[in-house]
Amino acid sequence: MSAELRRAFGVFDAVVIGLGAMVGAGIFVALGPAAAAVGSGGGLLLALGIAAVVAYCNAMASARLAARYPRSGGTYVYGRECLGSLWGYLAGWAFVVGKTASCAAMALTVGAYVWPEHAHIVAVAAVVALTALNYGGVQKSALLTRVIVALVLAVLAAVVAVGLGAEDGEHADRDERVDGERDAQCEGHGPGDRPGRVADLLAQRGDARVPRECEEEQTRGL
Repeated sequence: MSAELRRAFGVFDAVVIGLGAMVGAGIFVALGPAAAAVGSGGGLLLALGIAAVVAYCNAMASARLAARYPRSGGTYVYGRECLGSLWGYLAGWAFVVGKTASCAAMALTVGAYVWPEHAHIVAVAAVVALTALNYGGVQKSALLTRVIVALVLAVLAAVVAVGLGAEDGEHADRDERVDGERDAQCEGHGPGDRPGRVADLLAQRGDARVPRECEEEQTRGL
């Protein structure tokens, strides 16, 4: 008779650990190559949407299997109970190998940010430190996960806010430049004159707004 593991996590800790597994250090290194591959426009948003759907399906499948087979073993148990011993064995090893590769990638990410010249040393130190923390108990691991998830979400929120602010600032600067150049071109021209370089460029594109704006400004000045 096998001993049952004690359920030490509540709903909140379980959700936080799930967030920690989904929104980890990878968010800081995955978006760059993704944007380079598909572009920073609609292609990247589409890829993120597809990834979100896949992640949702994975989470729902894991939750349903865990509810149906509430025993320790995770993927190994699910594969064994649903498909047979061989597939359970393969699923268990695939899970272990995948998580090992994921941990190595995240450790190298930490090393690349903390000390780029010695990223591998920092990565090994991070793995050793987290392993020691996990041996100290799951509650300590859950507490650290809370801190990491909070920091990651705060950084992401700050990046989004700065990005939106920078975009608004660029639009405002561009509008000011256009208005200033238009005013400079309008100075010294009568209502029937073409207002110089800007009007010529816009006229080539079939845009006659600048001459009318100049005439309106000069009329108001009269």
